[in-house]
Amino acid sequence: MAQEKENQDPVGSILIQVHEDLYELREKLTKFPLEEKGGALDIQNLETAIKRTEMGLKIHIEKYLNVVHQHVLTTPIDYNLYSSHASKWLFPAVLDQKTFIFPLESEGKLWQPQKEHSAFPCAFPRIKRKTGLNIKIMQDPESIHHRAAVNATYGISLPYINQRKASVKAQKLIKGSTISSLTVLPASHRTDPYFTPVPVLQADANKGVLSMIERGLIPPAAKITFQNPPIIPRAAPLHRFHEGRKILATAPFAAPQRTESIPEEMKPVSLKRQRSKWKGRKSRGYHDKKAVKVTAPSKTQRSLWDYDFFIYNGVVDKTAPDFLAFKEHFSLSWGSIFSLLEHIEKFLKDYAIPEVKIKANSLVTLLPEFELKNKLTRYDLLSVFENPFDIQMMLNLPGQRYKGQDGRTEAAVKIQATWKCYKARRHFLSYRRQKWASGVIAIAWLLHCHKTRLRKLLKESRERHLENFRIRAKHLAANWNRIRTSRRTIIHIPSLGYSQPVRQNIADFNTQQNTQLGRLCDILDAKVSVIYICSHRMNDELLLYYNKILSLQAAVKSGNLEDRSDLRDRFKIITPEAINIFTKQHMCLATHLMYSPKAIKRIKNLIQGKEAYIVSGLLHRDDLAVADMLNIPILGPEPELAHFYSTKSGSKRVFENANVPVPPGIYSIYSHQQIIEQVSQLVIDHLEIQRWLFKADYEFGGNGTAFCDIPSHLKCYSWVLKESQRYSREDWRKKWAQEPALVKISEELAGILAQHAQPVNEKRFPTWRKFLQTFLSQGGVIEAYPPSESITNVTVDMLIEPNGEIRLLSTGDQFHAEGPFISSGTTMPQTSVDPQVLSSLCLQIGKACKMKNVIGHFSIDLVTFIDPSTMEQQVWATGLNLSYSDQLALTQLTLYLTNGHLDCSLSTLEVPCFAPKKDKKMNNLNVQKVPSQATSRYAVMSTQLRHDSLALVFHYVFLQMCKAHGIGYNIEDRQGTIFILFENLKRDRLGMLTIGEDLQGVLMTFARNLFIIHQEISAPNMQGETNFKTTIDDLEAILGVTEENKLRFEENLQSKH
Repeated sequence: MAQEKENQDPVGSILIQVHEDLYELREKLTKFPLEEKGGALDIQNLETAIKRTEMGLKIHIEKYLNVVHQHVLTTPIDYNLYSSHASKWLFPAVLDQKTFIFPLESEGKLWQPQKEHSAFPCAFPRIKRKTGLNIKIMQDPESIHHRAAVNATYGISLPYINQRKASVKAQKLIKGSTISSLTVLPASHRTDPYFTPVPVLQADANKGVLSMIERGLIPPAAKITFQNPPIIPRAAPLHRFHEGRKILATAPFAAPQRTESIPEEMKPVSLKRQRSKWKGRKSRGYHDKKAVKVTAPSKTQRSLWDYDFFIYNGVVDKTAPDFLAFKEHFSLSWGSIFSLLEHIEKFLKDYAIPEVKIKANSLVTLLPEFELKNKLTRYDLLSVFENPFDIQMMLNLPGQRYKGQDGRTEAAVKIQATWKCYKARRHFLSYRRQKWASGVIAIAWLLHCHKTRLRKLLKESRERHLENFRIRAKHLAANWNRIRTSRRTIIHIPSLGYSQPVRQNIADFNTQQNTQLGRLCDILDAKVSVIYICSHRMNDELLLYYNKILSLQAAVKSGNLEDRSDLRDRFKIITPEAINIFTKQHMCLATHLMYSPKAIKRIKNLIQGKEAYIVSGLLHRDDLAVADMLNIPILGPEPELAHFYSTKSGSKRVFENANVPVPPGIYSIYSHQQIIEQVSQLVIDHLEIQRWLFKADYEFGGNGTAFCDIPSHLKCYSWVLKESQRYSREDWRKKWAQEPALVKISEELAGILAQHAQPVNEKRFPTWRKFLQTFLSQGGVIEAYPPSESITNVTVDMLIEPNGEIRLLSTGDQFHAEGPFISSGTTMPQTSVDPQVLSSLCLQIGKACKMKNVIGHFSIDLVTFIDPSTMEQQVWATGLNLSYSDQLALTQLTLYLTNGHLDCSLSTLEVPCFAPKKDKKMNNLNVQKVPSQATSRYAVMSTQLRHDSLALVFHYVFLQMCKAHGIGYNIEDRQGTIFILFENLKRDRLGMLTIGEDLQGVLMTFARNLFIIHQEISAPNMQGETNFKTTIDDLEAILGVTEENKLRFEENLQSKH
């Protein structure tokens, strides 16, 4: 209590005490007996004055406390307060402006009005001033002037309060809050989800829910539920005009609730007693709280389930008791219910539902949705019925809709609608098909027009390229004598321009286009610079390797390794950037270069202002486009001529014009019937031939070849031989003699070919049927295999220069590691055919090619054998390839490394001698070098060596391994082994060139090198593919034949002497 007194305002305490003293004085005067007063006393007037003073002090106290606490007190407006008559408390209704007479001293010194806390509006400044002075009087009631003013105004004398409170110590005025501190939750804890809520004390709870939310004791998102809610929402009942004020027991759309009533037995208390109690308790701040007894009505309410009703035959019985009760209960919302019932009645009549029970609660629940949509689904209507599943089954019965009202009309409408829909659907489908067809036709026509336009543009472009090619070819022919002797640049593009189906079936096609790196050796001529287009990107290791090989030119001439010179400025290796873009399209190298603008630009910069021409492989029409971009000629024929005469059938035409011996056979075969007829005729004409070959036109390297030993499988072959012996040779050639044999052979031939014909490339053509399909689509030739056990294939490379000069560039004997029809390499120069005979045959073929407007490089394949019937050597021309060959590229490398000269007319490779260098220091010893006196050389070369284990060894490791085994090239002796490395990624293929003094020795060296490499890189359980073993076996067989021929030659010499 002491603390509370310290916090109280002393002025407020004094005013309250004055109010209490006046109240006690009034009580004493009221109870004072008249006998003790000593005279007449007007008690009524005195009591009225005291009440007036008490009421004025009370009003001023409240105003003062509101000003101090800055509170705004809102009270109901009493309009009697402003009336001119007196109130029930006998106070003047209008405050008299002359109520108080203030002394000058108080008015000038003590009563200065406060501007901040004005109690009256600014429209009454005088009242505001007087009210402020009244407050000052209540603040200092002990002043003499103030007591005089009260006495003069009210006619009473205030008691001397200072005498009663003399013993009370004056309290010091302290500014600050008069409200005790409350519990407030810190802001950091209000956002902490792991903070445990503090318990709510009763003192905090008394402040109210809003106060606790503001102080953080209750979270803002908390759900607050009152046990006894202060307000219970209820629907206000609306009464009809003719009804009395009757209170409904329950509200519509709500569950029945218990109502509360106030008993009427409560009697009012007398006014005088209530006034006295209100006066006393109101002044002391107390309030009366009396409990009111609430009693529930005794009448029970009906639930919604009690208002269900029936509908029979889709009509509501409006006189039924259950329907009347339902209507009475929901009378307030009957408009919506009536509309809904109309929908239900129509639905029941349409489907002829005889009886249904309507659930009142479901009907009322469906009202809001019906009012919003004004349209209900069948599911919504079924939810109103008591037995929806039974009604649903009835609705699902076929034709139920047509049993109800207007059933015949609905059925007619349905039939008409179905028929119209059928007709419209049929017309629509027809229209859609026509529209689709028209769209397909339009798109096809647009594509056709677009393709036609593109073909026309491409044709014009091709014709322009071809015309420019012919113009530049004429210029090259006219100036060839000057160009070949002047400084020039040769652009080598080793492109294989086969057709797309052929390119797709070539394994490692890009590697196959990079086997002619020996073309770089054209820099042997000091006036030649070479630009080599490579189908693989060469890394620094390969570039360094070929730079070292090409730097040996001066060292080879002098025999001293120290004389090597850097020739990197005379050759460039360029890889088109399109190689890395078109990786799966199997494009030829010329096409890649055409789509590589950076490579084209670099070539233009390199050949700018110089004489240059292109040496390609098998020409493609994109070679003409490249030549047109670079504006330089091509040393080669037109692409169409190159493709036509490189086919098997085209080469037969050239050989016929050249009048050279060819195998017996037929060309330009395109049908199966033609095969049966022609092969039967060939067998009868050449009964001594045991094996017949089938070669597709556009394949190469033995891929499109198949063979069959037809006579050995003919059942009638012995009979045919007897028939041929019956006639003379001239008579047997006549058709009447051969006709019976032709019939029998033709009957057996189809089955023999299907069972016994064997393709060479079994991976690509596993059966004769697949080979035959390719053979007939491309066309091909059928020719005889030489009737001998010992056969040698010869390859001759030739050049028809633009001025018409024909030269033999290289000759070589083939060796076959993978069968007699696939060449694995050659030995150069050839030793199987008389050089004069061979040169004569090749020159005849060259002249025939020249007559066909063929220029540039080409190669001829021939076969030689000993005819068993005459025991004479036969040479047949079997193939023509109008392109730069691998043998010619390796021949160029051989000439570069030996500085030799190849004379094809004599089949010799001569190496010039060089003067020995004396006093040469080797291993710190002075040894005089004695060079070899042999000047002839032989070379074994191959670009088809394959071994899967090579991919496991890097190139520099492989070269170090070979060096360790003595495999290398000796510059002084101009013999040894050189490797041709194609690419650095897969590394499973390589080329090898071995040069030696004699053919037998170089074959042994080549085989020994393969054996050593195979032993070094192979594991005992190797599962990969390789042709090293078969190559070694074939070379050993050649060595055996060579040794036998050598012995026979020596015997012949001894017999002559």
